[in-house]
Amino acid sequence: MIEFKDLSDEIKDKIREIYEDVKRGKVSLLDLELVPIFNDLKNTLNTSNIDKYSKVYIDACELLKDKFKEFQDLLNSMEDEKKFDLYLKSNPDDKEIIELFNECWIKTFQLQSLSYDFLEQSQIKLSRDRIPPIVIEHLKREKVKENFILELPTQKFTDKMNDFLETIKKKLPCSFNSIFDSMGNQIEIYEKFVYLLHLLQIKEVKYKHETDILYI
Repeated sequence: MIEFKDLSDEIKDKIREIYEDVKRGKVSLLDLELVPIFNDLKNTLNTSNIDKYSKVYIDACELLKDKFKEFQDLLNSMEDEKKFDLYLKSNPDDKEIIELFNECWIKTFQLQSLSYDFLEQSQIKLSRDRIPPIVIEHLKREKVKENFILELPTQKFTDKMNDFLETIKKKLPCSFNSIFDSMGNQIEIYEKFVYLLHLLQIKEVKYKHETDILYI
């Protein structure tokens, strides 16, 4: 029994590979030799694979058609270059050249409520990052008359803490953050925060985490 070669899948893969290489710009159809593809189709065609080969043959013909199209475009471009070269050699005056190039420009459309300039500016604005940049600022060191905790020359820590407790009793119960609402100085906030931690530790003040409420 005679075994016939079936190259339909190989040829189909080859055609697909050529299209991918052309799309990536690796090769041009004008540089490719397509005769081997048609020779493989002719030499391995038989009655058992004619159905599959007919489909691959259509793909090969499309590839050949695309190559002829590129060749035609190349000839047209060469012809246009030749015509333009002859035109320039005819020594046209400046006015003719200006009129010729004026026809090459695509004028932007203008509407009363819309224009190309408006669209371009809108595109620039929309493409900007809406999230403001993160700015890291160093905290300013504030000078105080006394060193907190390390030195308490006028009053002991416990006395100051109790004084603080008396000042906040009239506000309690209240939220944790509201204790510091009237304080604008960072050093004062830190000092009173330490007092509050000690008061919580000795249970002079209590805190309910679920509601964020301080109470006595």
